[in-house]
Amino acid sequence: MFYTKIIEKIRTDSEECILFHSATGKDSIMLCDLLAKKFNKVICVFMYIVKDLSFENRYIDYAKKKYTNIEFIITPHYCLNSFIKYGYLGIKKDETIKKNRISTINEKIKITTNIKWTAYGFKKNDGLTRRIMLNRLEEGICYNTKKFYPVMDLKNNDVLRYIKDNDLIEPFKYSNDRPSSGCDISQPLFLKYLKEKYPNDLKKIYEQFPFCEAILFRYENK
Repeated sequence: MFYTKIIEKIRTDSEECILFHSATGKDSIMLCDLLAKKFNKVICVFMYIVKDLSFENRYIDYAKKKYTNIEFIITPHYCLNSFIKYGYLGIKKDETIKKNRISTINEKIKITTNIKWTAYGFKKNDGLTRRIMLNRLEEGICYNTKKFYPVMDLKNNDVLRYIKDNDLIEPFKYSNDRPSSGCDISQPLFLKYLKEKYPNDLKKIYEQFPFCEAILFRYENK
């Protein structure tokens, strides 16, 4: 089913929806544009690894300015609890903290906002696990969990073409050698990019994940 038909089908059931928005990623940029044009209200959920990074805020501010019918909920990334539990990359360790899941965050936001449908930017070509999951769905919609996946059949070039054709902000990219994963704190190329372009963001990452400094040091002195 074409992505517009998936959205239109959900729109007949609700005037509002939730979108898990990565801020900087191409799928989220496209999907936010599609949903903002169809729904009266879109709640964008942004999950951060390190709070208040300017390279991510640039995209959030862009979306807020462009679409008057969207709101952002800023919340810790579901994997952050696991990082803390195991002291990942030197973050302050707390073994008593419980692991979190994206479904748990989603359910809490549904209760808070009283919105029943949630959109995700998952695509089949993101990997084998995603392909298997999405192939099980009926026309890109999971009616039991009230989740829908409008861009699931698109290729990366399809998404980039939509962004270009609609004159949207270009997705974040820190390297031509690998796809961007947003705040990718374990990747030296990402840390190097921040050092050159967003040094204050790198400082915040070091404060929370001090071992990241060693990653970049080894990369620059290999």
